[in-house]
Amino acid sequence: MSVSNLKSRWQADESIVNAWITIPSSWVAEIVARSGFDTMTIDTQHGLATDLSVILPILQAISTTSTVPFVRLPDHNAAYIMRMLDAGAGGLICPMVNNRHEAEEFVKNCLYPPLGYRSYGPIRAGELYRGDYFKDASSTFLTMVMIETADGIKNLDEIAATPHLDGLYVGPWDLSLAMGFNTLADFQNPDLLKLLDKILNAAVKHGKIAGIHCNSPETARQMSEMGFRFVTPFNDSSGLSNAANEALKEFKSNRSPEKTGY
Repeated sequence: MSVSNLKSRWQADESIVNAWITIPSSWVAEIVARSGFDTMTIDTQHGLATDLSVILPILQAISTTSTVPFVRLPDHNAAYIMRMLDAGAGGLICPMVNNRHEAEEFVKNCLYPPLGYRSYGPIRAGELYRGDYFKDASSTFLTMVMIETADGIKNLDEIAATPHLDGLYVGPWDLSLAMGFNTLADFQNPDLLKLLDKILNAAVKHGKIAGIHCNSPETARQMSEMGFRFVTPFNDSSGLSNAANEALKEFKSNRSPEKTGY
């Protein structure tokens, strides 16, 4: 799958299913990619893969499949943004965006002049996409900003109106913290659902894709039915932890009584 395929599916009003990668292992990433997720996001903000020497093998592992690799950035650092694009990321998610200016700066750091500031040097991206990369670069990746702060909600409409921005991605945990909710990422909380509806409306108004981080496949389905078209139901660390705990629990619950004699 390519970025153009993702856009075609969004035009058909389909939801894209994304996996979240926090383990610094190309082998784990390859296993997850081969399960068939549409996209996978390497989390360089809270995940353990932060250096390009680790991220590059993960990108290469994902490239053995049709899954499109995204990177959630650690911050707004321009050099890091450009490095991830040069390495071949198919999408970038920028955290903690509070206003239109920050959103514009993020997007401009992704685009070559005259639209932006990106420096030319697509070492891996040029090999992946060939052709006239300078001319076609903007069609090879997607840009999303995270809505997860009180200021982000306050300035939502102007953020969503940012030119050349592709989408809004909701971080429900930080958003819950920022708005003073008693529980984090409670997808039954009517106050949170009102905010999510507001974000969806802003995305639709300005022609953006709305994405959201979820705590389960059930929540991802709920959010997809609500209108989110980029949903994340799986995290590799929690998925591995849950699978290990369930296997041990299943073994212990069905264990035959220990023999006491010969």
